[in-house]
Amino acid sequence: MRTRITTGLAALAAALVALAGGFNSADAQPKSDKGPPPKFLYGHDLRVRGGGVKDFDEKTPRVGIEVFQEESTGATVGISETGSLAVFPAGPVGGDKTCKWLTAHDLGVRKAGETDFTQKTKKWGVELFRDLGSNKLLYAAEGGALAFAPIPSGFPTNSPLTDAQAKGPKWHHALEPKVRGPEQTTFENAKKFGVEIYKDEGTGGLIYATETGSIATAAAPAAAPDKNKIAAPKPAYGLMLRVRGADELDFTDKTKKVGVEVFEDPNANTLFYLTDTGSIAVVPNPGKLADARGVTWKTAMNLRARKGGEKDFEKAKKYGIEVFQDNRTGNLIFISETGSIAVLPKQ
Repeated sequence: MRTRITTGLAALAAALVALAGGFNSADAQPKSDKGPPPKFLYGHDLRVRGGGVKDFDEKTPRVGIEVFQEESTGATVGISETGSLAVFPAGPVGGDKTCKWLTAHDLGVRKAGETDFTQKTKKWGVELFRDLGSNKLLYAAEGGALAFAPIPSGFPTNSPLTDAQAKGPKWHHALEPKVRGPEQTTFENAKKFGVEIYKDEGTGGLIYATETGSIATAAAPAAAPDKNKIAAPKPAYGLMLRVRGADELDFTDKTKKVGVEVFEDPNANTLFYLTDTGSIAVVPNPGKLADARGVTWKTAMNLRARKGGEKDFEKAKKYGIEVFQDNRTGNLIFISETGSIAVLPKQ
């Protein structure tokens, strides 16, 4: 049996709160308009199959993804038609801004409390592309989640990959962390999320996938953990972030609040951020955390994302996004009004 580690035991609740230092809110956010929009770079109209679906056909759903450059943070921001986010450091943009399909994965993700993989376990379809505009790998999941990853040295240039080059995903480990809602100060009744971590044998990197369909990528450790000795994630701290809707100019008492927990994953030496909607972002573990708590509001933006098949932005949905500096790490947190989170590591 593949084991999932949970951090939600009631007996640990008090200790977890003490360790995390409580919920740090962002109540000091200024009232501010959102300023000039980021620079639009390009968009993709990608076909993404559901889990277990073998072939592309006329019924295959399309997912629209837009890519922007945000100058004040030095970030390239990807956003899908569902408001899911991904970020990476801004860099040169290629003349060819198309996507080349490489391969696909079915990722089985157990729900919280689901001990074993069974025929009823949800499989999330994930397509892997080479994004020529950024020269990065782009994972696009059914439901609209997305994640970018570096192209490893020596990675095949042909598209699509052969079966021998693709190799497929290999289960690495699993976790079952708890996330407090904005008004919760303890973990006693916090929501659990199933999280599976796979190694993409073709690229050598890790894919984190949550039971809600969110995905994130990370570098893989030199060796996979012993499946019988998987370490529990270490709670670091919690955050409560306020996120304005696209048409909401100021922060008010009615502004949406999103609970975020930050954990260390000793099995991969990563730090991951998990929201109360099940959205995940993963960055390298910086080691010692600063004593400063909470976040510092940096900027905000409204981004439009066209649906798959749409050519212009006239009917594209607009999403409000806030950007905060995590005072303990220096990382920049991008969070959408949908609850989707992406994190840019401190440069």
